[in-house]
Amino acid sequence: MMIMRKIGKYTLLLLLLVAGFSCSTKNDVEAFKEAKYDLESIERMELNGIDLLKKKRPQDFSFSDAATLYTAFSDNSLNAVSTIGLKVELPEGSQERTMTVTQLKWQLLVDDQHTLDGLVSEPVELRNGLNTITVTSPLTFATSEGSSQPDLNKLLRLATLLNKDSADRPKVTLQIKPTIQTSVGPLELPSYIKIKG
Repeated sequence: MMIMRKIGKYTLLLLLLVAGFSCSTKNDVEAFKEAKYDLESIERMELNGIDLLKKKRPQDFSFSDAATLYTAFSDNSLNAVSTIGLKVELPEGSQERTMTVTQLKWQLLVDDQHTLDGLVSEPVELRNGLNTITVTSPLTFATSEGSSQPDLNKLLRLATLLNKDSADRPKVTLQIKPTIQTSVGPLELPSYIKIKG
């Protein structure tokens, strides 16, 4: 009888702990789903070792740069390294929360056209306020309708996009779909979140 009571108490304690973790996890997920995200800055943007922030027009690419990008593009081995300033504004009452993103799927849309996909596999911790993040991501260009090959013109257009004046720049939208670490394991958000830029 005494053993049954102890087992019952431990079971109840375990259930309370699990319920507490579940509530905390749900609150964390909701806080970051409802947060506002702004891309404050791009401090570094390299594509296969080529600094795109120094390229304002196609003529700024050397023959070696073009050959490197064309080869990586043809082999589907484009890789970006970037340092961005991401401002996260959590809802009232949630400002003290942090979130560990274990994986981050992202999409880049240019003039509302799906142009580029990427996946960040290294963990990133986000908190309320400005987060300076350096990430490495393989890149995949969206294919044109009716074609299985990505469009090389999209690569060239994208490579010079970052340095254009805002009046000449097309509409660029970044969308993210994070997988976050919770007390019960990794959880991928069900839909993409748009980042203001």
